[in-house]
Amino acid sequence: MAWAMWLAVPIGTTILAALWSWWRGRRALAAQRLDTAGAMRAHQAYLDALTIPARSSARPVTPPSGHISAG
Repeated sequence: MAWAMWLAVPIGTTILAALWSWWRGRRALAAQRLDTAGAMRAHQAYLDALTIPARSSARPVTPPSGHISAG
């Protein structure tokens, strides 16, 4: 019978986590209902943000303060 408890605890935890994430997603979705045009604009803004480089190539890369150089 101990094996049943050993198996039930991870299964129960997984089910609770799935229900919690479903509930949170459902509440967040209700806050921002988009029509097709709005969804396409949001997706395009997301794709545009992906094309922006994280660092400018003109900006020199400086090590953080306290960094010890190997040389």
